[in-house]
This record gives sequence, structure tokens and C-alpha cells, in this order.
Amino acid sequence: MSTRQAGTPPTNGRARLRPEERLMPSPKLRAEQYLLVTVAACSAVNPVGAEELSAATGVYVKNCGLVPVFIMNTGLLTKGHRRATYLPSEKGRYIARAFARGEAEGLEALRTKWRGQWFARTVRDRCRHGPVSREGLVAALMVAAKAGPERIKQAHVLLDLMVAVGLATVEKSGGLNYFEGASHTDTQNTDTPHEAPQTANEDDEPSAAEEPLPQDEWQSGSTRQPHSVGVQDGEEQPQTEVPRPRTEAPGGQPPGGTGPDQDLLSLLLPPVLLADLTRLTSVEVLELHSHLAAVTALTAKLRGHRVT
Repeated sequence: MSTRQAGTPPTNGRARLRPEERLMPSPKLRAEQYLLVTVAACSAVNPVGAEELSAATGVYVKNCGLVPVFIMNTGLLTKGHRRATYLPSEKGRYIARAFARGEAEGLEALRTKWRGQWFARTVRDRCRHGPVSREGLVAALMVAAKAGPERIKQAHVLLDLMVAVGLATVEKSGGLNYFEGASHTDTQNTDTPHEAPQTANEDDEPSAAEEPLPQDEWQSGSTRQPHSVGVQDGEEQPQTEVPRPRTEAPGGQPPGGTGPDQDLLSLLLPPVLLADLTRLTSVEVLELHSHLAAVTALTAKLRGHRVT
């Protein structure tokens, strides 16, 4: 029976992951080397292993063998027919075609494919309120990966890889931030063409091409043209008149037929237009509000259940 404790590296030097842990890059390669081997693996036509990747990139052969497993977990590679060999997936071939057109377009394509990965979501959520220190992002990645302290170097390499790809940017303050940028506009992607920007359509916004009716025509109740709002299926809809404030009598007196001696009910029944409130001062508006609130409270009490 083996006495090796769970979570410690096996005798062959490769770290064994616990079932709940998420895979991170090997600390034996720099982020630039990881990116170089990734592009070579995605560009392969036949199944490739460590030797083929080393011949294509110049990276030490044993280190090349540590790259494909992580890349395969991000969806860019699939297992080949032979042992320890890999083939690019459809996503991987998409990445290779983008890099063939240029480095900027290739990095953008890689960012697009990796934005849904757990490490990209972790950094995006951690940087929700602004740049975060490297230590803070490394700690967030280790928590998300459910990794022990022995894997801190892997978290640093993963963060460096995100910076190399462009998913994370280094700010002037020294902190790192998640890159929310859009696709490059100076390059044309033939695999997934960008959608043309939407232009104004007269059918979508008929009011933009329709001149508003003058105020007098609104108040006279004149009918609109058949294409205007308010006429549907040949049936003409009644027009709503825009009310005007009631005219004020000379000397500031209320119009005829109204006065403080009139019956309260006859004063309250006709609706008070908002336009009429323009004749009141700010103090009078506050007084009106307090009076109406008092009348409402007293009326509710009078209409309520009788107290015995």
C-alpha cells in the first residue's frame, strides 16, 4: 500500500490533481513559451506529440509535453490516434487560421475562445470594480481552482499567460485589470464575419421621418394621415386634446363661478389640471399638498368602521 499522502506529487514528478481541482499550466514554461506551443499545436495537420512540438517551436521536448493537456482542457485540442498525441479541434483550427493572418487577429481569436473559461471568468469577476494587485488575482485563481499553496507558481504562470494573450492588462498603477475590449476593427475575419452595424430604418422608426403636428392641429382634433399613429386597419382613433391652463381672471381673482363661498363638493369634483398648478407659488403648492393629505386622512376615517 502506498504511503504517499493525497495531493503530493507522485514519483515521476508530475503533480496529481484532486478531483475537485482545476488544471493550471505547468510552472516549467514561461507564458510566451506556452503561447508558442499552443499556436503550433493548433496549426498541426497530423497528430502531434512533444517531439513534433519541440521541433516546431524549439522549446525543450519534455516541457512541450506539459502543454497540450492544459490546452486540451480549454477546448482547443483533442486526443490523437496514437498515445500522447493531439489534434486541433474546430476551435483550435479557428485559432490557427487567425494567427496565419496576423498575430493581432490570432490573439483576438484566442481571447474570444478563452473568455468563457473558468480563469477568465474569475479574473473578470475579481476586477469588477477596477484593477487588482497580482497577489489578489493569484489568490482568486487558486481559490477558483481549489488549489493548495504548492500550486501558487502555476497560478502565476496562468496569470502571465492571460497577460500574454491579452485577457488581462497591466495598468500604470501596477495592478492588473480584465480586458473587456472588442474585436480589432483593422483586421477582417473570414471565419466569422463581423455583423454590419445597424442603420436607421424608416420602417423601424416612422416617427423620425414624420414631422410633428402643430399644436393647433392637435387641439382642433384634426385627423392624421393614414400612416400616422392612431389610425390602424382603416379605423380612425379619436385624438386626445392637450389641455391648456385655465385662464386667470384679471386682478388675480378666480374665474367666474368659483370662489371660497362655493360648495366644497362642486369645487372638488371638476379635475384640477397640472397646468393650473403653474399659477401657484411653491409655498401654495406645499400648502395644497398638506391640505389634501389632511382631507384624505379625515375622509378615510369618516368612511371607516364606526367606533363604539
